[in-house]
Amino acid sequence: MKLENKIDVKVFILYLMNNVGEPLEFTTVNDIVVQDEFVNYFDFALCFSELLEAHQIDEISLEDGEEPKYVISQNGKETLDSYESSLLPVIRDRALKSAFRLIAYNRTGKRIKGEITECGEGYSLRCSIVDKTKTLFSVELYVAERAYAEKLKENFEDRAEIIYRGSLSLLSGDVDFIFDD
Repeated sequence: MKLENKIDVKVFILYLMNNVGEPLEFTTVNDIVVQDEFVNYFDFALCFSELLEAHQIDEISLEDGEEPKYVISQNGKETLDSYESSLLPVIRDRALKSAFRLIAYNRTGKRIKGEITECGEGYSLRCSIVDKTKTLFSVELYVAERAYAEKLKENFEDRAEIIYRGSLSLLSGDVDFIFDD
C-alpha cells in the first residue's frame, strides 16, 4: 500500500511529525516517513520541501555546526486537523509504531526485527532484538503457514520487550513473570 497522492503524502508527513512531538533532523524525518514504504524518497523530499515553503513545517535554528531540526507549525497542525481522517487507520498506526521504534533505536541503539523466509514447504521466522554492537535476543522458528508466520512476526514486533523478558524468566526458572501484569 503506497501513498502516491501529494496531499496524502503531505498529511502523512505532518501526522508523523505532530505525533512524534519533538524537533527532528531532516534525515530522521526522512527515515520515519519512508521506512514502511508507504512513501518513496522522491515524493517525501518534494512534499517536505513544499510543506516547508508553505510554512506548515518550521525549521529551528540551533547552535553553529548542528544540523537544523524541524517541527510541525501551527499552520501545519490546522491543516492536519482538516485532513488527518483521510489517512487509513492501519497506515497511521503502523507508521507511528515504526516511528517510535526508529527514534528509540537512534537514542539507544536497540532495534526489533522480524524476518520471514520461505523454507521448504513452510517458512522460517527469525525474530531478534539487536543494538549497535550485538544481538540481545534471537529466536528462529519453522512455521507451516505464511499467514501464521506473519501473525507471529507482528506480535513479536509489537511486544518484543515482553517476549524478551518472558524468555529470560522461563530460562532462569523465574516463571512468576508469566503471571505478572
